[in-house]
Amino acid sequence: MKHIFIIVFFISCLFGQEFSSLKYSGFGLDVGESGSGLSYNQTWFKNKKLYFIGEIRIFDAKHPDEIIMQDYYTGRAYKFNNINLLLLPLFSGVKYYPFVGKIANNFSPFLSLKFGPILILDGAESGSFKQKWYENLQYYRSWGGFFGVGADVVTSNNTILTVRVGYDELPMPQEIDGRTKYSGALVRFGFNWKK
Repeated sequence: MKHIFIIVFFISCLFGQEFSSLKYSGFGLDVGESGSGLSYNQTWFKNKKLYFIGEIRIFDAKHPDEIIMQDYYTGRAYKFNNINLLLLPLFSGVKYYPFVGKIANNFSPFLSLKFGPILILDGAESGSFKQKWYENLQYYRSWGGFFGVGADVVTSNNTILTVRVGYDELPMPQEIDGRTKYSGALVRFGFNWKK
């Protein structure tokens, strides 16, 4: 697993050097069928239609039967069927803009395809924070990917707002917390800036 991360890191550095004057980076909020999370991405221009992208995500997976109940007497909310499972996808891939030069404004639709390794952190379901995430933590690894469509909106101050929808393929190496995959639809709201 360590070798995979080192290889992806060096490939990203090579692309970063080659296209360093033509890159942008940003953060995103991901909301999906199987959970939610935050992401950080780097994008490098190859030409006007094809871009390379690398991203890392922190994705908090949820159990399919997770329920949040509100206690109206105390005002507190309680989760039932809660799991402690973090997925850290390290994906790389491409963004393709098929309508370059055909739309006369700052709206740019794209297609996106990414794949790569996933680090899976499975914490215990009960106990203190230390017991959940240190003493009883289990590690797994797998491979996954994403494909979808979206649009970038370039603003006047060189920032780029992105909305993307698609499908996340997040298979597990074995059954973890009751499921063998945490795949599903995913929506991202992103904010990027040019370097």
